[in-house]
Amino acid sequence: MNTDKKQLKEAIRNEFKKCAKDPAHFLKRYCYIQHPQKGKIKFDLYDYQEKTLKEFVNKDYNVLLKARQLGISTLTAGYALWMMTFYDDKNILVIATKQDVAKNLVTKVRVMHASLPTWLKQKCVEDNKLSLRYKNGSQIKAVASSEEAGRSEALSLLILDEAAFIPRIDSIWTAASQTLALGGRCIALSTPNGVGNWFHKTWIDAEDGLNEWNILRLHWSV
Repeated sequence: MNTDKKQLKEAIRNEFKKCAKDPAHFLKRYCYIQHPQKGKIKFDLYDYQEKTLKEFVNKDYNVLLKARQLGISTLTAGYALWMMTFYDDKNILVIATKQDVAKNLVTKVRVMHASLPTWLKQKCVEDNKLSLRYKNGSQIKAVASSEEAGRSEALSLLILDEAAFIPRIDSIWTAASQTLALGGRCIALSTPNGVGNWFHKTWIDAEDGLNEWNILRLHWSV
């Protein structure tokens, strides 16, 4: 019996390490998402989602132009959950056009967290519609766009959801980018919204090699 327990503990330890090293394995094996028709289903990543996830892991700044209904907000939520689960003291902030939009991404994190097995699930010290905080010090919270959003936060990851539509995003980015300077990351994702806005300018400058952003384009046909 003791041998069986030791083998089980060793198997769990090895699987935990595998999940920590491979976010795609973690998401596909243990995370569930809410489907509008099918209800709660396993998070089976498409190839384009796995490729995007690798970019999130390997690049600090990602600007992502996407079509709708590709599951990229859900993927971003999964990446945030992976970061919170396997790293201590990660501070993740979601900024969107409205608080409800930002809240939706946090809700996706909370749904995935709830489905995790006990040995993978971090202990919560705060869990509500706008935030999820773990005992290990990692947290995610949602806020609406304002010039104060992210100003005094020491951020590990900033998620700008529908960035091309966020009002006052230039001021938000000026403030938030200073808090990311010590190794923080940013994912700016959006559907198109014309030219001249911060998202468009950031994209164009990245194409021209004028900034450090990594370009990701996901067409509806992927």
